[in-house]
Amino acid sequence: MNAIALVVGNADYYGEHNKLINAVNDANDFSTKLLSLGFVVRKTINCNNEQFDRDVRSFSDDLKSYDVGLFYFSGHGLQIDGQNYLTSLDTNFSDSISVKHTSIPLNEVMDYMQNDKTLIKILILDACRNNPLPERGTNLGLAPIYAPKGTIIAFSTSPGETAMDYGAGRNSIYTGSLLNHIDDRNIPIEDFFKRVRTSVYTLSNGKQTSWEHTSLIGNFCFNSGQLIHSPKIPYGENCVIDKTFESHGTEIDEIIIALKSYNWYIQHPAIQKLNSLSPKNIDISTKFLLGRNILQTAIGGEFSACSIFNNLSDWLSRWFDGDDNHVLNGILYEIYFNSDGKLRLNGFKANLIDQIFILEEDKRFIKSFEFIKEQLIPFKEKVYYIPSPSPVSLPIEIITEKKEELIWDIKTTKNYLMSIRINNVELFSYNENLCYTTVKYEDFLKKISYELCAPLNRLRMSGNEKDLETIDIPLGNLITKI
Repeated sequence: MNAIALVVGNADYYGEHNKLINAVNDANDFSTKLLSLGFVVRKTINCNNEQFDRDVRSFSDDLKSYDVGLFYFSGHGLQIDGQNYLTSLDTNFSDSISVKHTSIPLNEVMDYMQNDKTLIKILILDACRNNPLPERGTNLGLAPIYAPKGTIIAFSTSPGETAMDYGAGRNSIYTGSLLNHIDDRNIPIEDFFKRVRTSVYTLSNGKQTSWEHTSLIGNFCFNSGQLIHSPKIPYGENCVIDKTFESHGTEIDEIIIALKSYNWYIQHPAIQKLNSLSPKNIDISTKFLLGRNILQTAIGGEFSACSIFNNLSDWLSRWFDGDDNHVLNGILYEIYFNSDGKLRLNGFKANLIDQIFILEEDKRFIKSFEFIKEQLIPFKEKVYYIPSPSPVSLPIEIITEKKEELIWDIKTTKNYLMSIRINNVELFSYNENLCYTTVKYEDFLKKISYELCAPLNRLRMSGNEKDLETIDIPLGNLITKI
């Protein structure tokens, strides 16, 4: 079962009294959680009405390839004449008619989500915050609405009431409660929302009660291990979710088990056996799993596995199955996805990407790079460099600032890193409270390459200073906003 979500968070509304404290935090934190559970996530933050509409339409097209579709909105929502509207940053709050024409009707979102392929449709609305138009005769909160077949609609509070924009740290009470319970294993979605409702009621001292309406037919649990992000992957589940792999006693199975041992003394003879093994009777799923474990063994430092990556092209040559190289597919997949078959959110396995991604330019491996590109496109907001059979450069803009400092009574000029931007997205900003260290510029580039999982030869650096020899960067990770 595969699942996709559109997450919208609007907070920076015009007018100080209309701004929301936690709506963007709510959207960001909920997106991260959905990703960890196996959802493909489309996210938009502080959008105008045109972008909101465009994202909903695009989401509707994407839904046709997925079993589960989820729409989440955090921001101002209100009802006018019994109809519910979700607002954007440029929604005109001057009167109810203006609101109607400059916001997104909830019914329209629901209409876009209706198709035969998507079995389960989920709408979650943390949208009943303070009403920007209470004095103009609009009703507080959202109006009750009934879910079409195969749909569940969850509101942060009961019809006609408002919800709190605070109460759970950096989150609203409702989204904080969602995040608190969504990891509960094997809980049917209806029971999940009951747990959320209990938490919301308790945290608000009885002032807020969440509400749902459901017409679901099938069963769904957020955390059941049933979600695989990709709509198309040709390998067995125990090779995608490879923590479930068990040996059937074959020679190749025993080699894979040995590679999984994280013990050099067991891994080394397994590599020797592998190199003398004929690929002829090994199925494609096992080849894929082998590739995954070859990479993790090499990253672990086992010498014979490392030597494979020193001459990877030649080593892979005997593993072709027609035009496909399933071992390379496994190597590429392991870089980005964990043993649950989910995107690695805490950093990719980028240690050997220069040796691996050089194969982008080898026409023999086109299908492998088409494969990994297809797997990563759904996560393009999290993966800034996507390997492909037609590799492109990654433009990175850095801003530095010269500062003169006295070190042991000697005046020294330092080049402090102030900003890292990709496609106008800020990935790092200067924080004077961090501890900085001076590094060679080439070492800085290696660090950027590793954290972005982008090979050095694909980085295209620009900035306000040229010919930097050293740069002052904070200890720890540079890229903190992926």
